[in-house]
Amino acid sequence: MTGIECILLIPFTLNFKKLDRPSRWACYYLISSVVFAVGSFAFAHLYRNNLWFYSIMYYIQFVILSIYYSLLIKNPLFRRLIKILPIPAAAIFLLDFFKLEGVLAYNSIFAAARTFILLCYGTVFFIQLLFDEELVKEAIFVNALPNFWFNAGLFIFFSCSFFDTLTYNFFLKHYKTHNNLVLSLVFLGGIIEGILFYIGLMKAKKQRP
Repeated sequence: MTGIECILLIPFTLNFKKLDRPSRWACYYLISSVVFAVGSFAFAHLYRNNLWFYSIMYYIQFVILSIYYSLLIKNPLFRRLIKILPIPAAAIFLLDFFKLEGVLAYNSIFAAARTFILLCYGTVFFIQLLFDEELVKEAIFVNALPNFWFNAGLFIFFSCSFFDTLTYNFFLKHYKTHNNLVLSLVFLGGIIEGILFYIGLMKAKKQRP
């Protein structure tokens, strides 16, 4: 996915000033994805194990996207919850990283928990858009909002990758390899995410000429 992310990063960087505050955090997520992809490849090549790097980047991306959704979601209770969740998530991450599954293993417990929470964030935002009275009063369609497309891309990607987090260790333990169907699903989700992110960027450019 490195190629898609790097290509996307170019127009996002060129149009960074046209992004609103939440959208800039979506851009930071994109930057972290490039670091994730390049770092994973490098560590796999150098040390033949990059799973510890996966776990660290998963947590960093969780924090970035928690900030993103805390800026998007208007409900005060949910906003406070989103701001607090990185703390228990850090506890799960450290417990899984050092105790439960280990530094050199795929930390599926934390990965699955993190992905599920992010899917909940995305769902809350979609529901918010459906009942947002301000959008109705101003006759704004949700598909005109850049963050609708960014959230849609994230939601599809994490929906696809959720299966990966749940099954990775199972296939590695019993078949000594990963399931190609699951990998293809994650790859497809990444492509769709990239397309939707680009559409969101185009919407942002139209809003701020």
